[in-house]
Amino acid sequence: MLLLSFYVLMFLLLSGLLALVDAAVLSVTRAETEEMVLQKKSGAVWLQAVKKQMTRAVVVIVIVTNTINVLGPILVGQKAVEIYGNTVIGVITAVLTLGTIIFSEIIPKSLGAHYAPTISRYAAPVIVGLWWGLFPIVILLERMVVLLQRGERHIGTETQIRSLVKLGLQSGRIEPDESQLIHQAFLLNDRTAADIMTRRENVVTIPANATIREAAQTVFAHEFSRYPVLGEESDDIQGMVLSRQILARLADGSPDAPVKKLIQPVPRVPPDMRSDALLAMFRRRKVHLATVHDSGRLLGLVTLEDVLEELVGEIEDEKDVP
Repeated sequence: MLLLSFYVLMFLLLSGLLALVDAAVLSVTRAETEEMVLQKKSGAVWLQAVKKQMTRAVVVIVIVTNTINVLGPILVGQKAVEIYGNTVIGVITAVLTLGTIIFSEIIPKSLGAHYAPTISRYAAPVIVGLWWGLFPIVILLERMVVLLQRGERHIGTETQIRSLVKLGLQSGRIEPDESQLIHQAFLLNDRTAADIMTRRENVVTIPANATIREAAQTVFAHEFSRYPVLGEESDDIQGMVLSRQILARLADGSPDAPVKKLIQPVPRVPPDMRSDALLAMFRRRKVHLATVHDSGRLLGLVTLEDVLEELVGEIEDEKDVP
């Protein structure tokens, strides 16, 4: 009787343990796995390997689970028959069925799903060891399964990340301003230079043949920090000048000096250039202004501030305050 009870208990424990691991490994997400890897938690690297070879891990778990679920009842049934005879088969079957449902399915799978990150990273090294130990069988079954798989499951898409941000906001783990910034970041590549630029008719320029005094008058009138320098043709942008350099030369007593000496190169971008590409270009070239051209024709002006406003909304400085 004691040995029979031991068999029943061991079967339920082993079956429940595998159900626990099964639920945990299937429930833990790739995002949680990568987070644990970054935090250098024990077993996280092994779990990362398991998630990358998920079909192989499932094969291992199924092989071991079904081996226990088949052999366990057989051993329990044989021992029960030895002790009580064939009349107890029905009772043993009922006990094992009820015990399996409660202690090997419902409880462990619920716990496995709830504590998935912790359980899965401790189970991962064992799973990897088993798939190497059962390598020929595992590889054969894995390839059979792969033959039935079609298409690709996309993970980490923009829509999925938006949904995660929404869940994080609802749970209070992400602040509203953080949520808005993330959503705006995804919209950044949907907006082009043509969408956010200052159009040509509203662009304030300084003539290439202007003097420092004449350029300073434009600076005093408009108070921008940078101005495109326009040549003789309406589309001939020769570069840009900085307001502070113009005012510095004026203060130095050189009002009649040509503004040409202060000209700096200005990037030219196409109208369909995406805002995220614009931001990268501004950072790479360490500039804050670019002109928008299409087939040599000036369409407008785009600045770093224009791009940043797509992320954080309207940016106002002292001169914008009434």
